[in-house]
Amino acid sequence: VTSISADMHKYGYATKGSSCIMYSSPQLRHYQYFVSLSWTGGIYASPTLAGSRAGGVSASTWAVMVHMGEEGYLEVSERIIRTARTIRKGIDEDISELEVIGNPLSSVIAFRSTISAMNIYGVGQALGEKGWHLNTLQHPSCLHLCCTNLHTKDGMEKQFLIDLKRAVKDVKSHPEKYTSGTAAVYGMTHSIADVTLLDPVAFGYLDALFSSG
Repeated sequence: VTSISADMHKYGYATKGSSCIMYSSPQLRHYQYFVSLSWTGGIYASPTLAGSRAGGVSASTWAVMVHMGEEGYLEVSERIIRTARTIRKGIDEDISELEVIGNPLSSVIAFRSTISAMNIYGVGQALGEKGWHLNTLQHPSCLHLCCTNLHTKDGMEKQFLIDLKRAVKDVKSHPEKYTSGTAAVYGMTHSIADVTLLDPVAFGYLDALFSSG
């Protein structure tokens, strides 16, 4: 292992933008530096291409880590893994239309449809209407849930399984209602053999983010 990266705003419970990377040696860290010896202002050296960064994010991340402590992180991790296993068991035993992918051992559970006629992205759309916003994945088409400390609240995992089962029932009963939004986009992507054809669509989306019109 030469490097380890971590998004501290996820399971570190820090603010957004507090990702970090650790290298096994200072020599490897040199590859992320930006140095210009010919700049008119003199020698310019920056630890990253991003240049000057505020130190508040790093300070707040450190404060959270000190507050949580090793015991705090261990306690939360145990609750999260226990919740993830409960959800996995619920899908395996009570929702035959879905199949858990692989053998998840920690906090992330991915599942797909066992029925070709049931659009798994439609299930994701139905869950979104109930307040659950899961990540959509492809190859294979599936959804995944990243269990966090919020999911460990009393009754939360049971409510998720209830809503998931209802979402499956809704999509099976009325598939025509779940053919727009994310379900439509991911369904289209999955049906196109050469996904590079969608490059202009992705560029157009990013252009729209920068547009003030």
